[in-house]
Amino acid sequence: MKRFYEKDVFKTNKITGEEFKHLKNVLRCDVGEEIICLNGDGNEYISEITRIADGFAEIKIKEVKKCMRDPKINITVFMGLPKGDKFEFLIQKLSELGVSNLIPFESSFTIAKPKDKKLDRYKKLAVEACKQCGRSKPLNVKECITFKNLLENVKNYETCYFAYENSLEGNFDDVKGQQNVAVIIGAEGGFSEEEAKKLILAGVKEVSLGRRILRCETAPIFAVSVINYLTNN
Repeated sequence: MKRFYEKDVFKTNKITGEEFKHLKNVLRCDVGEEIICLNGDGNEYISEITRIADGFAEIKIKEVKKCMRDPKINITVFMGLPKGDKFEFLIQKLSELGVSNLIPFESSFTIAKPKDKKLDRYKKLAVEACKQCGRSKPLNVKECITFKNLLENVKNYETCYFAYENSLEGNFDDVKGQQNVAVIIGAEGGFSEEEAKKLILAGVKEVSLGRRILRCETAPIFAVSVINYLTNN
């Protein structure tokens, strides 16, 4: 069944805005068709379209099911803000991998500059990826933070890892059984030596992602895949 994300669907029994345009003009849904509505609460609302009007579609909720594809643990990825469209690529792929939060940050080697006006676009991409991969809660994409803010945030997690090209033995083996973890990935240039020292002093565990240097858009996918394997996420 086709999936639609409407935050207030449980209150209004309506699909509006861009989701309505997609329902009517792209997918050409019709009255009587069954669809799945999502509002980010962890459930799937099996619904029937009862009316298509000018600007909205009315639906009748027939069944409520817990979404079985939502992640079992909370994974946050702090990502050194990359250049170009790499961040948008990561929104799609980390959504598919079950990441809960994606937070870009600035550091010594970040070249790209944060563009807060893009945040709405990023959130829209997260909703689209959420529907595509079958989860009910979109990846939460947040505003870009400073490296100082990043250091202050690490205390909010059971364990926080950072991928460091100079690390030879660090791994994710101790992630088993944890429910709230974070992974820090540098931008194209990685981390400066001073930044690496500050992360370690803040209690962040350095990990190796193998003998080869990975691109900044490859590293978080690799790291999260390993965590998913170890935690059965």
